[in-house]
Amino acid sequence: MGDAAAFHDQLLDWVYDKANGTSTENVPIMEFAESVGLDLDGAYTLLWYCRDEGLLSDKGSGMGDPCGILTAFGIAYVREQRHRRADPALRARACRSSLLNWFYRQRIAQVHMPITGEFGKDDRSVWEGVRFTDVEIQEAAEYLSAKGLIKGTEVDQLRGPVRAEITADGIDCAIDWEGNVADYLRDQKGYGPTINHGPVFHGVSQGGQFSWGNRDVTQQQNIAEQVSPEFQPLVEAVVAILQQLPGYGLTPRDQQDIEAAANEVLAEMQQEQPEPGKLRRGVAMLKGFLFPIAKEAATEEARQLAQHGLDQVTAAIGSVL
Repeated sequence: MGDAAAFHDQLLDWVYDKANGTSTENVPIMEFAESVGLDLDGAYTLLWYCRDEGLLSDKGSGMGDPCGILTAFGIAYVREQRHRRADPALRARACRSSLLNWFYRQRIAQVHMPITGEFGKDDRSVWEGVRFTDVEIQEAAEYLSAKGLIKGTEVDQLRGPVRAEITADGIDCAIDWEGNVADYLRDQKGYGPTINHGPVFHGVSQGGQFSWGNRDVTQQQNIAEQVSPEFQPLVEAVVAILQQLPGYGLTPRDQQDIEAAANEVLAEMQQEQPEPGKLRRGVAMLKGFLFPIAKEAATEEARQLAQHGLDQVTAAIGSVL
């Protein structure tokens, strides 16, 4: 499944375009599968992977005719991914971290002063399905060099070292911070991981209970967790959505689904080092529930509340990932 599943982002993009961003079109996927070298078994493997991830439905498939229908989560996933792809700041952050990790791998492979531009040929130079450009790689190298994470030879015609090696500080970042350059540099400046005020969470796993300035919440546990300052806007956005749920006019089942998605995001932010992938997936799922409310809710008030929640959580996730 691994090889076929690797194409899931590309498949979702393709199905999204074929379906015009809707969840009403049943899209045959063999054309896409064949374009990336997959046979029928591979096409079904890829489709079932997306189904199990909640991104596509395979209800329209038949023997020899794998078809996918975008779910609400799948639509939100593609929109969020395209939003990230178009954000130069997010791409710059990702390129810096990927390039630093690449230099570390070159050191382990005992490659002396590797050519920076060779990173562009590596599979890890692809982010959100789009390969980093030469300009992005040069700017990332220039930044890493300025921060003392790599050092090497520079020429007038290019930004950043054309050949370089990772420094001791860069190795610390790659090993202890999993190459997260932004977090590593923030730690070096002495920014603490705690805040003086903020949410109080009860429980440390998905579905944990929480309280945010709400006297009506029944506190059943005494475990209080704090989050890093950079995650505070996202916490506030998610909690605001939960506090506004009564105004959405949802069925009990739909409300439970949104609460579960929100709690997944809140629980991940309680971790010592929240995983970006889990946060993106949780937020995308939450947005997938809000999109139809913002467009199809029975009242204008509910539509506005849902749209406001979408805007808040989109801005918050964009500021930290």
